[in-house]
Amino acid sequence: MAETVSDSIDVAAPAAEVFAVATDFEAYPQWNESVEKVEVRAADDDGRATIVWFEVDARVRVVRYTLAYDYSNAPRAFSWDLVDGDVAALRGSYEFDELDGVTEVRYELSVDPGFPLPAFLRRQASRQIARAALADLKRRVESA
Repeated sequence: MAETVSDSIDVAAPAAEVFAVATDFEAYPQWNESVEKVEVRAADDDGRATIVWFEVDARVRVVRYTLAYDYSNAPRAFSWDLVDGDVAALRGSYEFDELDGVTEVRYELSVDPGFPLPAFLRRQASRQIARAALADLKRRVESA
């Protein structure tokens, strides 16, 4: 069963800058603690990655999966869905709302690991993933 979580964080940067960092998937291993490897397998006419393979250290085990990205709401938001991989389901999105040079970044994630896990642990793991994704993104953007 999938667990859905959402969280947000304020980033001291314009939304376009945050969007650019969040969609530069090949750079993720440089700043996202859990992402070990990334391979962009397809891109759209604007050069944005549309199919991306990831290798992630999920602490319990290394997980590999491929995501398809949707930019129909870009640059205000983008989303992703699982194509295939070591998890049963994975869907998420980022939304960017800028006011006076500060961007509120909203992150939503729905994940089903594909193996039995108590609901409490599933929720905790999903919340931790969301918090870490936002904190790592903030750190990367604000340090640039």
